[in-house]
Amino acid sequence: MRDPRPVKQVIEEEGVAAAIGKKHVASVLFTYRCTLACKHCCFNSSPRKPPVFTPLEDAVEYLKQLHTTDRVIHIAGGEAMMFFPQLLSICREAGRLGVAPHFIETNATFAVNDEITRDRLSKLKDTGVLGLLISADPFHQLHCPPERYLRCYKIAVEIFGRENVAAGDFDLETLRSFASIARNPERFRDYVLRHPPMLVGRAGNELAPLFPDRPIHELLDGMWHGGEGKPDCSLEFHPDTMWEIHIDPYGNIQTCCGIILGNAKETPLPQLMQTGFLGRSPIIDAVYFEGPTGLLKMAVERGYTPKPGYPQKCGLCWEVRKFLRPYFPEVLGPDEVYVPD
Repeated sequence: MRDPRPVKQVIEEEGVAAAIGKKHVASVLFTYRCTLACKHCCFNSSPRKPPVFTPLEDAVEYLKQLHTTDRVIHIAGGEAMMFFPQLLSICREAGRLGVAPHFIETNATFAVNDEITRDRLSKLKDTGVLGLLISADPFHQLHCPPERYLRCYKIAVEIFGRENVAAGDFDLETLRSFASIARNPERFRDYVLRHPPMLVGRAGNELAPLFPDRPIHELLDGMWHGGEGKPDCSLEFHPDTMWEIHIDPYGNIQTCCGIILGNAKETPLPQLMQTGFLGRSPIIDAVYFEGPTGLLKMAVERGYTPKPGYPQKCGLCWEVRKFLRPYFPEVLGPDEVYVPD
């Protein structure tokens, strides 16, 4: 259940980091391009994606729409810091209009020295941005130097305050151990099995083979947050319970990576949230009421041959979605998520 207090109150009383879990989140997915190509990435982001980012006018409009959801609002990617001048312009205009994002999400690869890190984070704070989320784990630390994470974390805490920085207080030894895990196949497999990602996007393509296949009737895992024991995915597709909402550079509204619920340019998010997403596509209705097995039925009707088993509920969804995409290109997209690079 989401906290009944307004998001502004939760942030003021407990900080951005705590508010994320209490109010859930909504984001401008600023770009699919990233400085890294992490194996667990559900959006399949990488340095090889097109250098496309959300234009200023669109981004500010999306932030206005997202702020109506009473969630913690952020700008994410990909890696938003790759296009910092454009990101800063968006935050300045959004701040002027009272719709600045609450935080920015980053992998810290931009933090090459203290001067650049402090300059960027200070400028973001001046626009009205309240905090930062910094990623760190064996997936990210395979190619992100630990010193950059430490620098980014330290300076972010100085500028935004610890309560507004969603990040682990890791020491250098721990960060180096993350990189060591990533480079050792046995340790990496053990880590992945103990911390299973959602097997969608690159994770579905590269990490699924690490997991044992299970019969379809046993695939009752939850999705990102909740839903264990349920075959359907209604929690992730109901406007009141979905954990995360994204609006990407093309205006695509998504909650589960690669399933498009609508387009914010055509039908504003508040209108879609009010009326619900059902009836917009057989794909959405199937996952809402039946989950991946509903998609599997649709795929079998079109010639798909089911496998004896799949590693995960989301892994089944991903495999079937890839097959169904030519039949539903307006819902199963965009290319960045589905096309390997």
